[in-house]
Amino acid sequence: MTNGLVIAIIGALAGVVQYASAQNVNALANNLQRQLNSEDAQYRQDYFKETPISERMILDAGGTFRYAYNMIQNSRSQSQYLTTPDVRLFLRAELDGGLRFFGRLRFLYNEWDTNGSRYLDPDAKERGWQNPIGEIYWGEFDLAGFTHASQTERTNFNLVVKGGRNYIIWGQGLVLSNYMYAIKTELTLGDLGVEGMFAQTAGQDTVDWDTSRPGFDTDTSRIYSGMKVDWKGFSNHKPYVFALWQTDQNGGQQNTLGTSTFPIPTTFNYNSGYLGAGSVGSLGANLVYRGEFVYEFGSTLTDSLDAASPTLSQAQQKTEISAAAGIAGLTYLLRDESDTRLDISVLAGTGDKHRLDSGTTFGGIEPKNHDHSFNSLGYINTGFALAPDPANLVCPSAGFSTNLLPSVSWARDLRLGMTGYLFTKMDNEAPINILTRPGGSNLVGGEVDTTLDWRINSDINFNIRYGIFMPNSSVFYQDQGAIRQFFYVGMTYAF
Repeated sequence: MTNGLVIAIIGALAGVVQYASAQNVNALANNLQRQLNSEDAQYRQDYFKETPISERMILDAGGTFRYAYNMIQNSRSQSQYLTTPDVRLFLRAELDGGLRFFGRLRFLYNEWDTNGSRYLDPDAKERGWQNPIGEIYWGEFDLAGFTHASQTERTNFNLVVKGGRNYIIWGQGLVLSNYMYAIKTELTLGDLGVEGMFAQTAGQDTVDWDTSRPGFDTDTSRIYSGMKVDWKGFSNHKPYVFALWQTDQNGGQQNTLGTSTFPIPTTFNYNSGYLGAGSVGSLGANLVYRGEFVYEFGSTLTDSLDAASPTLSQAQQKTEISAAAGIAGLTYLLRDESDTRLDISVLAGTGDKHRLDSGTTFGGIEPKNHDHSFNSLGYINTGFALAPDPANLVCPSAGFSTNLLPSVSWARDLRLGMTGYLFTKMDNEAPINILTRPGGSNLVGGEVDTTLDWRINSDINFNIRYGIFMPNSSVFYQDQGAIRQFFYVGMTYAF
């Protein structure tokens, strides 16, 4: 191969490599925000489910102000800093126990300091005021809410219809955990629950897995439709199954990648379905479990890059997707004064050695191969500093959390948590979404995360997050093998 072709290939892959090497700048800050969004969504879901009927005829308004500071050190030991003042205002209304409305405005400002390095500069959209301001707004009709207000006994039938812009977690979040415009219906027939959903991704709050597609972080449009069935007839277990289909509304989008000398026309179209089964529950008084397995199928287009071609390009073909991922975990509750909890979990997803990147079309699956790399808009916490996606990953983790001074009145809500992660490739020849060398060791590295949360009083919370990733330098390229660190400190005032 001539030197000219080698240079052209390097240039053609620049988009993929640049995103992977600069991943810590935007993706890690967004990763923490997705974790906070997931926790917030679960809190709001539990709150509304447990609100008594007598308190449903209300009108409530309030908000929070959070000021946070982030330090992100990337794979080249370069540091960048992010300061984020964040104001959120909400309005909640409930009428007759059966109609609910919730709306929340978000005023978030990102101020980046990259030490004058142009290489570290985030996208323009990541600076300044963040869109959209209307973060969450939905309305809900609860049939049982009306009937319970006038009946002394509960019925075994209920219908709930909910629509608007919300943060949706499907199952345990492995296939979908994202802001969506969604309509959901929940039908309860005794112990049987049936949930249906039709949804579309919510604009600038969505970052696509295909980072080679133009507008992957500003203009991702995917439609989801699905059904989930669960059974509550067991006293300590809640099993469920689901089917979810994703239609690529950006399908057919085209872009010319590569270089001016070797232009490579690329078309994008990724349509996927997910069949899943899982369960949550308890195994005795102190042990809580969770588990979910997902099979992904569908179709995508093959890679437009061909290093063996004189033009470096090739005709794309439609090929099948056949991938899988799963998560399982156990939490042991000591039920002591400190509310100590021990947690272990494992996350795994399939990958494909016929790819240069786990999620992109450009540098994606080679022709005449089925695509075995698992991709979704889901979110599972895999740490602060590296935060890899499930594709081609096996990630066991173990951790604990405890209240440090439960008997001291002013510090009884001071809680410490630590979690250790081990990152390995399922197939050492296949890529993960972090830039690594093919072949060699399966071990990518390990990470230790620490959290400190202090509820100072009913209105003020103080939080620290720190993660350090220690790489197996042999699987990284020469300039990518440094320790990576993530630090966050923030305070929230609720009013």
